[in-house]
Amino acid sequence: MELHLATKRCTLTSGAEKVLKRHLERIERRLRHFPPDLLHLELTVERAARKEEYTGSVRLRIGTHVLPARRNRSETLEGLLQAAFEDLEEQVGRFKARLRRDYAHERKRASLPEEALRAHERALLEERALLDWALAGDQEAFHALVEEELPVLRRVLERELRTAGREVTEEVLEHFLADVLTVAFRELPHKPARWTTVGWLAWIARRVVGEETRGLSVAQSVERPD
Repeated sequence: MELHLATKRCTLTSGAEKVLKRHLERIERRLRHFPPDLLHLELTVERAARKEEYTGSVRLRIGTHVLPARRNRSETLEGLLQAAFEDLEEQVGRFKARLRRDYAHERKRASLPEEALRAHERALLEERALLDWALAGDQEAFHALVEEELPVLRRVLERELRTAGREVTEEVLEHFLADVLTVAFRELPHKPARWTTVGWLAWIARRVVGEETRGLSVAQSVERPD
């Protein structure tokens, strides 16, 4: 993937460079089935003239398709990049889901660009191989199968925990993430074929949070003295 970077009234700090590098690696992994020369990321960062605020323009080109990040303002460079790239990763996920739907529809498939068709076919072959190994009990294959969905899954868990009135810390998130993945690995043979992996994981996440929250409420009511 080619990066086109421009800055105005600022330079990237070491912290911002680390955030940028981490997210670039994530996006490249998610789009690894596309030829690298079809992927272009245009990033422009600007510091406000009269206050400590940063704005940016982040646009990812996948062949002829353009994905623009909509979250593009923060008080820090790191915050700007984090928000913009989280938005961009979500759009990449929706782009791939739409590509999957169009590929499954014969008429729409005929109108897809050649590079998109070939990339999706390579992704399908890899996914089917990982799925076969995971169904045979290979946990490493299962984690490879769901790896690119983990950032979205973490955000779903955080939202569900806040809705349930639970404190959200890194330790709590890791606990629930481990529980969701354990359930998903056990129930993988029963995953509905029409469901996307991320949609299925989000459904399990909501179920796990609901069950643990209800269990905690019952335990507290039993322990409460009359």
